[in-house]
Amino acid sequence: MKRIELTCFEQQAPSIEYVLKKYKVTYHFELAIVDEQKLIRYVLVVPDILSRNVLNELSGILDTRIKEIYLISQALDATISDYSDKLYEEEKLKQGKQDKKITEEFKALTEPSVDLKKPLLFMIIIASSVALVGLFANNASLVIGAMLLSPLLGPITAFSFNAAVGQPKKMYKAAQSGLILTLVIIATGAALTAIASSFTELEITPEILARTEMTPVFLVVAILLGLAGGIAMSSDIPGILVGVAIAAALVPPAVVTGISLAMLDYDMLINSLTLTIANVLGLVLGTMIVFYAIGITPRKYHEKEQAKKYQSYTIILFVGMSVALGVLTFWI
Repeated sequence: MKRIELTCFEQQAPSIEYVLKKYKVTYHFELAIVDEQKLIRYVLVVPDILSRNVLNELSGILDTRIKEIYLISQALDATISDYSDKLYEEEKLKQGKQDKKITEEFKALTEPSVDLKKPLLFMIIIASSVALVGLFANNASLVIGAMLLSPLLGPITAFSFNAAVGQPKKMYKAAQSGLILTLVIIATGAALTAIASSFTELEITPEILARTEMTPVFLVVAILLGLAGGIAMSSDIPGILVGVAIAAALVPPAVVTGISLAMLDYDMLINSLTLTIANVLGLVLGTMIVFYAIGITPRKYHEKEQAKKYQSYTIILFVGMSVALGVLTFWI
């Protein structure tokens, strides 16, 4: 159970009470005067299963930048209310096993990936090295092993989430982290290929050639993988499965881009780099579409309009880039 307390201006009371009656929660209110302002103070008890929705809707009404306005949520150790228990059971039956994440939960998942950390660099170098060995050995198992190590999902989802909540600084940081990790993949592939080629003759295997075939279909697949990643995050599918899907579309072609750099193969470089860029665009676009569809927005109403603009503009930009890249593939 949650105890929620809030204050609002008198003219906001009908909107507040509409939300409370909509969710059938018990509440009481009293008139309060603060700095000659007439306010109404509400206190309500809400089952945990309803508290997220109630808080979201109340946050959309209240402007908590104003000092007199506040919204407090407290966990209750115990309550004695047959009505609240009955309300909880009704809502549980209605929702079934579905439990959609709220904005704060997505923030907790994506926040660690906004800034680049040294452990991620070491992980991506190891993943790239394993992928390189698998590509030259024509061993799909090793390539899949590299996919399991890849931490690229984090910056992609962090970028998409912060676009949804209108945080341009964090969008930039997440994009920077993702770009650096991708460049590290390419650099690792190039460096290890250059070193290995000085000791033995390297053969271009079918596994490598498969990452140089770029068609618009691959862009569509990348968008679908991004959609899968966003859906998985919102429905508690184990993250490791999403990491495999993301890495499968991005790490191998990025490593092949490094290989082509070391071998000075211009055609292979253009094709693998185009495929890498297409996959990045598709993955970001897919996750952003999911966040947009499920309504991830800031809680504070005065931030929602700005966030909607950031998200819409970013989606339009990525759609435009994806279409341009798709058209470009016909001439590659």
